[in-house]
Amino acid sequence: MVRNRVKELRKERRLRQEELAGRINISQQTVSRIENGDNALAADILMSLANYFGVSVDYILYRSDSRRGAENQTEFNEIQERNYNLCRKYEQLNRKNQELIYNLTEELGNGQRFKEELLSRKKEKQK
Repeated sequence: MVRNRVKELRKERRLRQEELAGRINISQQTVSRIENGDNALAADILMSLANYFGVSVDYILYRSDSRRGAENQTEFNEIQERNYNLCRKYEQLNRKNQELIYNLTEELGNGQRFKEELLSRKKEKQK
């Protein structure tokens, strides 16, 4: 018996076995056997499942409780570190400069949304 999280992941997405089978090009019977632990997972099917669900192979096989693979974990850690450093720098500012930074980020966000709206309107007119 091969224990895995395929059924749990499939149910999270509210998919029937037939739907999952169609999305990764295997039969419904194969999905059923995998979920019941009757089939050893072939590497290509395992990779297809991991890619489809956006999780690591280790997560599917209960070798890890982290859904992210090592490559995604590294990127996540880098982002988390940058955000932490940015927050530390912000907290070291006096109240006046904190307000200035906050207002600046608001203005930048508004400008970005405005630019995106203009581009969207331009694309609609081109249709």
